Amino acid sequence: MVVTGRSSDGSRVRITARGNFSLDAGGLASLLLALTVVTLGLAALLAWQGYWPVLLIAVIQIVLVVWVLVRAWERCWVAEWIDVGPERIEVTHRRHRASSRSVLQTAWAIVELRTPRVAWYGPHVVLRSRSKALELGRFLNQEERGQLARDLREAIGKHSAMNGA
Repeated sequence: MVVTGRSSDGSRVRITARGNFSLDAGGLASLLLALTVVTLGLAALLAWQGYWPVLLIAVIQIVLVVWVLVRAWERCWVAEWIDVGPERIEVTHRRHRASSRSVLQTAWAIVELRTPRVAWYGPHVVLRSRSKALELGRFLNQEERGQLARDLREAIGKHSAMNGA
């Protein structure tokens, strides 16, 4: 999700990009518990009848499903805050507990949509200023990346020396 806010005088813009995932920790735990109980229950029934390899396959399946859902759930902890001012752009990227911050000059900033190496992936949003480049919104879907690029271009446009680029 991409949300854009402006200061009262319009000189500063704050763009917030967040990952989307509808389950909280309790909901995810409940879902995983229900999947585990049903899968192991059916596998145990088949193992009792002599089809013991099914139990091994069920355990492997549960491990993979838990891994995939937890990785997807981690995306709700990813966020980027992009503060665009007349002189500089501050980008703060947070992933769970880790955080990083970058500062770029607004006057030389350009927003690029780069085509990916793999055709079915959406374009990458890259913010460039002089020799520094940052990829933004990696965790967003294709439509949200487009919105992020449009909002960034609009926010940077009036301050950028590279307006025609």
